[in-house]
Amino acid sequence: MQQLVFSSNGLGYHRGLRAAVRLGGALGAASGAAAPAKTGGAQPTSPVDKTTTTGVIAPWGPGNDFPQQVMAEIAKSTIIGPVLDWKTRAVYGEGIIYGKVIDYKPDGSEIFQRVKDPVVEAFFRKSKLTRYGFEGIQGLQYFANAFPELIVSRDRSLITSLCIQDTSFCRYSAQAAGQAVPASVHISANWPAAQPGDGYTTTVPVLDPYHDPVEALRADKRGYKYIYPLSLPSPGQALYQVAAWNPIRKSGWLDVAQAIPEFKKQLFVNQLSIKYLIEVDIRYWDWKYPDWKEKKEDQRKQIIGEELDAFEETMSGTNGAGKTVMAVTMPDPQNPGGTIKVFTVTAIDDKLKSGMYVEDSQEASSHIYTALQVDPTLSGISPGKGMGSGSGSDKRVAFNAFVATHRFHQDLILEVLYFIRDYNGWNPELEFRFLSPQINTADKPTEQSANPTP
Repeated sequence: MQQLVFSSNGLGYHRGLRAAVRLGGALGAASGAAAPAKTGGAQPTSPVDKTTTTGVIAPWGPGNDFPQQVMAEIAKSTIIGPVLDWKTRAVYGEGIIYGKVIDYKPDGSEIFQRVKDPVVEAFFRKSKLTRYGFEGIQGLQYFANAFPELIVSRDRSLITSLCIQDTSFCRYSAQAAGQAVPASVHISANWPAAQPGDGYTTTVPVLDPYHDPVEALRADKRGYKYIYPLSLPSPGQALYQVAAWNPIRKSGWLDVAQAIPEFKKQLFVNQLSIKYLIEVDIRYWDWKYPDWKEKKEDQRKQIIGEELDAFEETMSGTNGAGKTVMAVTMPDPQNPGGTIKVFTVTAIDDKLKSGMYVEDSQEASSHIYTALQVDPTLSGISPGKGMGSGSGSDKRVAFNAFVATHRFHQDLILEVLYFIRDYNGWNPELEFRFLSPQINTADKPTEQSANPTP
């Protein structure tokens, strides 16, 4: 086996010595490093939104409070927050691992072999990489942006640790025309009122992840910590990207979903709870009480109240179950031989028990789940009369499809680790993966995949 392996950036790795070797220009063009005349003659084009070029901060939204507005609306939804949390956990799977691709199967899938390197292990422990992975995915799921922060050693030879900042606390500095990325990120928990220099805002230089960030960081002398920005691309967004589910906030369906429980809450609080309408023929009182006309008003009210209490005792509660209700009739003075039905009892329809607005709630929930791109069977039941949660087969297929279609989210988070690998001179053959479970049928054990495929 060849002991010395060359990487594309001019570094070498000696397997026997387990050491990085910087060769300078010793191999020239033959080493794989391009000769000066063969390097790119220009930088790739980076469009700049002119609204982000004035002032000190590139505002995130008209009021520079877009993330705060999003979180305020999420806090009122019983679906969005829990589903985004579920998506974060599902994409994270069983965490980040590393190893080597030793071969490929006939179908093109990788044969991935895990390895153990004490230097990498120490870096993972120091950086609390589980937190980095989870929080990074969370930033992408909520806002389509994430802001990993790298710390370099005093001699700038190594990246010593990695963490990630809360996306909602980050704002880019104003971007200059023709600038690939803004110069820095301002970090504060007090937006939109925060300002650089207010004592609560930290400014950190930004690396351009597209244009050879390894060599750029080696040449950069702006400090010892840097932001390596990540984002899920969304069309038409030059700086801050927008999550794919965000249109549900503008569609009106989120308002519908939030209005229904508020309406029902007020209905419960303010409803007039009437179960029966009792109609009594006015001639009943003269018939039963011959001196009715001589009685005073308060006496009449007392008698009517006693009659109603007796009726309610019979009709209401569990004590009334199985009792007999007597239908009272009296002679009709205007129709000899005829009778008058004294009491007419009508049950009042309870609109709350009829499931009012259930269909509207179901439709609103369906639109929200569609925007979030999650099958409702995976995160719980769908609100409404059906209340179905899906079969086990539905969940298995939906989960495996979900994991298979979120590889790019994982790759973005891992991109920073490849950058660290190349900067620190780790073995260039090291590959990083998320360990993602694949759910099989009941007769087969659950598998784990370091390279999920459909």
